[in-house]
Amino acid sequence: MVLSREDLEAYLKLREYGKPITVRGFQRLAGYSSPGKAQRVLSRLERLGFIERLGTEYIAKDDLPPQLAMYIVIKRYVIPRVLIYALYSSITVAIYTILSRPPLSIVLLLASLAIPYWAEAIRSLAMLKALFKG
Repeated sequence: MVLSREDLEAYLKLREYGKPITVRGFQRLAGYSSPGKAQRVLSRLERLGFIERLGTEYIAKDDLPPQLAMYIVIKRYVIPRVLIYALYSSITVAIYTILSRPPLSIVLLLASLAIPYWAEAIRSLAMLKALFKG
């Protein structure tokens, strides 16, 4: 089953809310015009494993489902974990280069260590985009 952007936004709202919520409460939280639409979205999220049902209430799971395990959620943004590693390694190389002025061969060697991180970050972003089509 493919995750829609609407489903992700609903999941992120539930995750940010952080407490069990009824269908009617979710309808207000998400700004839906009918409780039927809210119920359909909650049912989809439950089938996908993003939330769990507690009697008449729903709550977002703390752990991301397998489809999003390689990502982290910061506020309402889904970011590939490897993007953070790529940024960290690139910034570290840049600061080292500026402060110590090593020979070009050392700079190239250190910069080449960040390339796999960037390649994987681009791949992860493409996978995330593909996950939300549909």
